[in-house]
Amino acid sequence: MKKFFISAILVLSSSVSANAYKSEFVDVSIQIQEGKESFRLVCQPKVPVGELPKNWVSSCNDIGKKLLELAVDKGMKVALIDKVFGMAGDFAQKASSELPKNIVPKQIVSREFGG
Repeated sequence: MKKFFISAILVLSSSVSANAYKSEFVDVSIQIQEGKESFRLVCQPKVPVGELPKNWVSSCNDIGKKLLELAVDKGMKVALIDKVFGMAGDFAQKASSELPKNIVPKQIVSREFGG
């Protein structure tokens, strides 16, 4: 099972790099959990707060959901949810509105999926 999981993640990762699972404002990547059959998604803003749309975390969630759908299509047992970044995303959205306009927010990490 572990070989299948690693193969699925590698296929998923290569599919992602060849696809547009990014926006002009954020990148969403896959973070494999060492020693587990699970992964997390990481959303990293690419531009300063002053250039981010007010609902930038919605872009993270939308891209994250597409990645989860791709994982399911590749045969992985993953729960499909709309708010992939959950409360961490809500907090980041609120906190970033209080940052100076020239600061690029740090990444948001989802809960574990799979395994």
